[in-house]
Amino acid sequence: MKNSYWIAITVVALIVGLLLGYGVWGPKAARLPEVEKELSTVQEQMTKSRKDIADLKSNLGEMTNQKINLEKELGELKEALEKATKKRR
Repeated sequence: MKNSYWIAITVVALIVGLLLGYGVWGPKAARLPEVEKELSTVQEQMTKSRKDIADLKSNLGEMTNQKINLEKELGELKEALEKATKKRR
């Protein structure tokens, strides 16, 4: 009976100590400054990459629209040329 009493007190003291330590130092104590620096660098690179990808996608959309318009104009020019050659005959 005495042993289980001391074991329970030890476990409770350990838990209270851990909670107090976490409360005092908090989650930032577990992070290393170097890791934080690398993390922020990687996040900046990811943000820049996402922006670049979005820019490329918008440029691709514009280029596709221009290509479609040029193909349409080419078709119209071919039809006009065919009509003009038929009139000359």
